[in-house]
Parts: sequence; C-alpha cells; structure tokens
Amino acid sequence: MLVGIGFDIHEHSENSELYLAGLKLEGVGFKAHSDGDIILHALCDALLGSVGKKDIGYYFPSNLKTPENISSLKILEKVLSVIEYPSLKINNIDIIFISQVINVSKSRDKIIENLANLLDINSSKINIKGKTTDNLGIIGNQSASSCQVIISLTNA
Repeated sequence: MLVGIGFDIHEHSENSELYLAGLKLEGVGFKAHSDGDIILHALCDALLGSVGKKDIGYYFPSNLKTPENISSLKILEKVLSVIEYPSLKINNIDIIFISQVINVSKSRDKIIENLANLLDINSSKINIKGKTTDNLGIIGNQSASSCQVIISLTNA
C-alpha cells in the first residue's frame, strides 16, 4: 500500500476567480502564480508523495518556467503522467478544507463528482470535510484558506 499527504495554502484575492478541484465556483479566489486551486495542489502533492516523487513546486515552480495563471487541471495531468497513474489504483482520498471564507459543504457533491471524473474512480472513494480555525491565525482572520489531502493507493 502507498500513502501520500499533501498540503497547500493560499492568500485570498478579490481580484482572482475561485477554482476548487478543477471547478470554477462563486466566491473569492486565491493569489497565486497558477489558478490557486488549493484542493488540486494538495492532491497533486499527495499523489507525488505516495510514490516518492518530488513536490509540486519541483515540477511547477512559481517563476517564469511555469506559465502564469496555469490551470491546475494541467498540473494534475502532468502529475498523473509523472506517477504513471494507470499503474496505480486509488483506495481512498480524504480531504480537509480549512477556511473561514469558503463553506465547502455548499459545493461538496460537485467537488467530489469532479474529482472522481478527473481520476476515473468511484465517488465513494472520496471524502471532503470543511473546517474553520475558529477565527485564529491567518485562516481565521480570513486572509487565507488551506487544504490537506491524504491518499491511499495500491499497484494496479
């Protein structure tokens, strides 16, 4: 069995559109070199970590080597290639979305369904939980949101 953990955090930006799990949603987006999709970024790091590859920043540094505003869907596509995804089988994905600004429960079903489609797995293998920090810290003061992902895989 393979296990990977991913994490991402981004500052909110009124000037950016909100992307989560590859979906464009209503709400305040994130300041980022890419589209700022913290769910896909954390998922990509979990996938990379599960097979002992370097982190997402190695493949997509926040500089001129990576196109500005790159879609996180393109990042996921590259990561799936790097980890040789067809040779793996996802057992389950558990996501914790931490925000005082975005109520992930309003989009939970759409997020799960889109992730299932992107990864070609049954949606029952994906869980997402929304948390706050009870107004503590950078997330609590509504400056940023973060996401943690743990994934379990086996060789196909």
